[in-house]
Amino acid sequence: MYRKQEILEKLTGIQSSRKSYYSELIYLVEEMKKKNNQLAVINQLTQIQINATWPETSIAIATQLQLIIPFEHFALSLQQGSALSTYLSRWNGAEWQCQSWQQSASTDLAQAAQRLHDSISEVLPQHLATSVPLQNLRKQTFGFLTILHHEGQQLSNEESELFQLTASHVGVCVENILLFHDLSEKVKIEAQLVQSAKMAAIGEIAAGIAHELNSPLTAILGNSQLLLREMGTSEAAPLMNDIYRCGVRCKKIIQNLLTFSRQEEYQFEEVFLDDVVEDALGLIGYQLTVSGLSIQFEQAPAKLSFYGSRHQIEQIVINLLLNARDALAGQQDGRITIRTFLHKDENRSYAGLSVHDNGMGILPEHLPQIFQPFFSTKDRSKGTGLGLSVSLGIAAAHGGKLWAESESNQYSLFTLLLPLSFDEEVDHGEETDPDSR
Repeated sequence: MYRKQEILEKLTGIQSSRKSYYSELIYLVEEMKKKNNQLAVINQLTQIQINATWPETSIAIATQLQLIIPFEHFALSLQQGSALSTYLSRWNGAEWQCQSWQQSASTDLAQAAQRLHDSISEVLPQHLATSVPLQNLRKQTFGFLTILHHEGQQLSNEESELFQLTASHVGVCVENILLFHDLSEKVKIEAQLVQSAKMAAIGEIAAGIAHELNSPLTAILGNSQLLLREMGTSEAAPLMNDIYRCGVRCKKIIQNLLTFSRQEEYQFEEVFLDDVVEDALGLIGYQLTVSGLSIQFEQAPAKLSFYGSRHQIEQIVINLLLNARDALAGQQDGRITIRTFLHKDENRSYAGLSVHDNGMGILPEHLPQIFQPFFSTKDRSKGTGLGLSVSLGIAAAHGGKLWAESESNQYSLFTLLLPLSFDEEVDHGEETDPDSR
């Protein structure tokens, strides 16, 4: 019986067909799993956060794409105007790290891809680059996706087709992010224009008030000084001395008003940031020390210079230090840390200054308002609400930036960035994170 069954199977091929059927079934199941995995990855790539930064976008694409295509490093390149910005995501064995650079863009697609590959090969030699274009709905190329692998490794035809298919889906997402960035920039510019109009109106009012008060105040100060000399040690001398001190305080408020309204002009020159800090500490360092505060000044490895007004930037530093002192009032272990550092972004390099204190901090609801004119959380006898708004105006006039970070009852950190006068002179400088404390 068994012999007969064996002869029938050999003659009809039933057994062999059954084996072939199961093999094909297993193969089809594996292929379906692979396709489902590819679809899941493509679906994830189309869900990148629309407000993500370009380094975050590059890392997000690399993380997902590596699940379906073998490669070592990845680059996202975007053409904006006449520049091609590249965001290279490199895998260090534990996490993705992104670096970026810019180069002039080319209208010829093949030439643009070749120049991109040349620039990447300078960073990652002995790697082969494979790029596919990112295109909008009008089939216009606005960037590239590039994967890098070691020499000797090549993508299969199936992997190349999958890479191109992925690029077509990613292109829609990246274009949406570009549109979001453009819209956000327009909204930001409109808000800045409204704020500039408000500041200009306040500046004109402040300048008018300051000029009107200057003349009578000069008479008050001059006459009170003369009376103080004549009074000597009489009983009325302390009262006259109070009049004089209040007049001096009013004089300082008027000077701040004039600076805020940009009525006072200073000569611009090349200035070293560390020297400005040293001058500011020379003026108020003793005052801070006798208040029981610990002052630490950490200088950048390289001398950082900017083109601007030494006196105006010194005023910013003094304002920040005095604010830190007030935030530490009554605290036992009050510490102020001043740091200078080199900061680089996508467009240029900056000389950076940060002032950190471990004081009472700023309430979250107050943080957006601290740079507004006449806003102050201090007692009326201690603050005018003009120090930070004046400082912000000076920073903007120098093409710089000034912002604050704070945690209530923990710390406050103010950061000032000023454009470097010559970028090439600080290539040996070390870039530093202003948040490191």
